[in-house]
Amino acid sequence: MWRLGATTMTERAKDELDTFRQEAGLSHGDLWFRYFELGGMSTGLELEAFLYGVLLPSSHDHDVIAHAINERFVELGKNHPVAYSKDLKSDSES
Repeated sequence: MWRLGATTMTERAKDELDTFRQEAGLSHGDLWFRYFELGGMSTGLELEAFLYGVLLPSSHDHDVIAHAINERFVELGKNHPVAYSKDLKSDSES
């Protein structure tokens, strides 16, 4: 499920999740609640570990986190800047 120290997604992706969370004005708790509402099953502590790069989220978890943050940006009248895992894979393949 999660791998410590493994890098299957780009370093950029790990850094961006927390940066975008902050730009969207979401606390860790707010993001976890949105993530959970969308079907995320990790604990709040695991979510924070994903954001800080301590644990690597599965593609599904990454996408649910990205979707939760993107929904907040839409609520704020902005674009949805957080990439989904399929977009990250195609970026690293090119």
